Amino acid sequence: MSPYTRRLTFSKAVLTCVMLFAAFYGQAQQQPAAADPLSRLKDLTEVKDIKLFGDSLLKKARQQNNKVLEGRILSAVSYKCYKAGEEIEALKYAQQGAVVAPKSDSVTYVRLRTLIAWMYSRQGNSKEALKIAFAVLRESEQAGWKALVVDCKICISDLFRPVKNAANAIAYADQAAKESLAIKDTIRYVNAISMLANAYSNNPKPNSDLPPENLRKAVYYLETLLKKPFEDKLNLFAKVNIMGNLGMFYQDQNRFNEAEKITLAAYELAKKNNFVSLQKHDLRELMTIEIGRKDFKKAVEYGERALATQAEANSSRLMLVSTYRRLTEAYTGVGNYKLALKYSEKTRDLNDSLLSEDQQRIASDLDKRYKADTQLLVAAHNNTMLTQQRNFIILLGSVVLVILTIVYTWIAGRKKREAAALAEEHRQLAQLDTMKNRFLANISHELKTPLTLIMGPAEQLLNHNVVPEQQKSNLLAIQRNGKKLLDIVNELLDLGKIESGNITLKPSTVNIHELITLIFQSFTSAAEYKKVSYSLSCDIDRALTISIDRDKFEKIANNLISNALKFTPASHAVNVKATTTNGFVNFTVHDNGDGIHPDDVPYIFDRYFQSNRNTPAEGGTGIGLSIAKEFAELMGGTVKVESSYGLGSTFTAEIPIVAATKQDKAPKDAKQLSIIAKTTFLPVTESSTILLVEDHREMADYIISIIGQDYQVLTADSGISALSSLDSINRLPDLIISDVMMPGMDGFTLLDHLKAHPKYFKIPVIMLTALADSKSKMRALHTGVDDYLTKPFMRDELLARAANLINNAAFRDKPAPDEQKEDSLLVLPVACAQTDPEPLRDLSPSDMAWLATLEDTVRKFIGKTDLNLAMLSYEMAISERQLFRRIKAITGLTPNKYIRTIRLQIAREAIESGRYRTVAEIAYAAGFDTPAYFSKLYKEHFGRDASELI
Repeated sequence: MSPYTRRLTFSKAVLTCVMLFAAFYGQAQQQPAAADPLSRLKDLTEVKDIKLFGDSLLKKARQQNNKVLEGRILSAVSYKCYKAGEEIEALKYAQQGAVVAPKSDSVTYVRLRTLIAWMYSRQGNSKEALKIAFAVLRESEQAGWKALVVDCKICISDLFRPVKNAANAIAYADQAAKESLAIKDTIRYVNAISMLANAYSNNPKPNSDLPPENLRKAVYYLETLLKKPFEDKLNLFAKVNIMGNLGMFYQDQNRFNEAEKITLAAYELAKKNNFVSLQKHDLRELMTIEIGRKDFKKAVEYGERALATQAEANSSRLMLVSTYRRLTEAYTGVGNYKLALKYSEKTRDLNDSLLSEDQQRIASDLDKRYKADTQLLVAAHNNTMLTQQRNFIILLGSVVLVILTIVYTWIAGRKKREAAALAEEHRQLAQLDTMKNRFLANISHELKTPLTLIMGPAEQLLNHNVVPEQQKSNLLAIQRNGKKLLDIVNELLDLGKIESGNITLKPSTVNIHELITLIFQSFTSAAEYKKVSYSLSCDIDRALTISIDRDKFEKIANNLISNALKFTPASHAVNVKATTTNGFVNFTVHDNGDGIHPDDVPYIFDRYFQSNRNTPAEGGTGIGLSIAKEFAELMGGTVKVESSYGLGSTFTAEIPIVAATKQDKAPKDAKQLSIIAKTTFLPVTESSTILLVEDHREMADYIISIIGQDYQVLTADSGISALSSLDSINRLPDLIISDVMMPGMDGFTLLDHLKAHPKYFKIPVIMLTALADSKSKMRALHTGVDDYLTKPFMRDELLARAANLINNAAFRDKPAPDEQKEDSLLVLPVACAQTDPEPLRDLSPSDMAWLATLEDTVRKFIGKTDLNLAMLSYEMAISERQLFRRIKAITGLTPNKYIRTIRLQIAREAIESGRYRTVAEIAYAAGFDTPAYFSKLYKEHFGRDASELI
């Protein structure tokens, strides 16, 4: 056997465990329970400081009886002592830790035992080392600690090398590498590959030379570990260790210069970081390099420095054997045979104890015993699997039987439930049918009663045999019952809005005391008529004003009071009480009538529900209380009922008090609330013509009776007829009033045709319909309608809107002082300003397309109050002068007035959308500087105050 080969037998086994210690210690730092108290140990390098600080931590852990922390502290101190060269102290701390560390802390439990095994191996006690390592390997496998099984096999691989069993060393290292890949543990894979490299550096057979192929593999593995990405996974201690081992392998390949370079670099890092055991290893390898170069004097110097680096008692026996052998060669080379003999004898004595046949035999026996145990475990596992399979089949059969029983029970139960559900559905359908029939009967009653009171007096008036006093009485009856019919229709419409989710709040500033008093007084005559005692107790501050949706609160209160009066017999009482409590307005209506049956109370707020316990005192739709509760909940409150059957009922509406803000509209006085007022119309220079498009003959006659005194009226009964009339007459009408729902062509389609026609698009249009939903309004507004009136309407309102639209159209080209003021914002060319306006021309399709593009452009900048001609001309890619002339020629308006018209149309759309609460918000959304100026323009253009429409 060559000298280099013999040296490898021991030297390769000395320091490979260092990397594994580093890996174990790194895991210790990741344990959260010990991270804080152990953090300072990282910075300590002197053994004295390490032991002192470690003992202080141990004292605290023992006072707390924290075995987990105590075990981790002993493991960390053991590893730090080893790095500092105090291997005896390291073994002592590791043995103490193995006693206290619980199995629950599996990482520390296994790490301490492998540390002890390595220390025993370094002291030459391979027998005890292998016993401990195999024992902890079995425990790890039985517990299922896969990562720790890898650590144990790495340790065992290293322990087989000193006893000349390279085959087992390679086998266990290879297993560790494959298992670490299986669990995707990069750190352990790096450790396993390093150990495999060291195993390949040992002779596969005793007394034989190392195969070159094995040495090449060892060099390749270590060179790979020192490159990315594996280099990033190494801590400094492990990296220095691999560098020293790679230098040793370079020596075996006679690459002395490379060996010296990397070994010197490893030594400097070990010395800088006080890695004592690595310093000794690197000095020994430098001695070996100089022996290979025949520089024995320098070799002796390195060898003696290696022995002085670490006390003999703390040194690895394997390291000492290798160092003594190399010193024997070095002293022989310099001719100092006395010292050569001394180190030769020391080599023989240590080598005999390390390589006794007993230790080799025990190592082999332990491996065989482990494999036999493994086979027994596999056999036992197979038997267990067979038993488990049999038990599983029995269990599966039982489960299937149970499942079949459950499924059968479930199917039977489901059929029973389906039958019950079907019966319940039939019951509900029957109940719903009953409720529907009752609802239709009640609606019929509620509608026919006022209709009778309208048709009867009207018939008397037609007979012309009615005295003047009776005529007035009949007319008042017609008006009163017409309002009652309108209330019923509005109630049904409210229900539709609630069901579709389209209803919104419109809060305003209200004196709640005055409002409640007004509501109470409106039922005084009804209570007197029924001979019911009727009283009000209002404890609300007379000066309290709140923000509330007045219309919806009135409907809530009206429903509660009218319901109480309806079901309270004569000579009984209805008491209304209003208070404020905990931020709520409590509106309570109590009656001492018959009350509500307990079975009916849960359904009293359901739509269409009416108790059938007794014959109702009066009709009703069955939706009033439902609407009242829906409105209350919409405002953040609720409506509750308490009833004692036979004694009476109490309904309470709780509405939250919201402080009034400046954005809320102030309440209007009685005069403002009255829409019937004398309207003063703007003068018309000549007799104007209105085209009325209405398919209902009586409605057309009624409208003619309103507008016929002031205007010439043309009529058409459909959209198709209206377009034919426009084509046949010489002079176009000044205004078109059209219904929406008509046969042949409806009002929306007619409006589309008018706005798309080059001659008719300028005629102002009023849509007159019963469709009051916002969707219909927005459709008309987007099409370009000038005004939108819903039925029923008042005579003066129709006249006011018609007059304003006609006059606005007639005088739209006449610049007003406000317009001239606004025109000053537009920078117009002098030539353009001085040019006479061009006459209006018939519009071509290209003109219509250009006008649509212009309107889209204006709408894009509508939020900017400083929109001017320069900005428009830039966007339209046309000069300011040409833009001015073209707008004037197509629309008859100046650019400024054209922009203002679009702003007003956008304001109208914003009002109809219901998203804005104040005039100021509408004005700013449409691009006007001041709300007051906007309100003035809006009234001039549409004939109504914007504030009345919000």
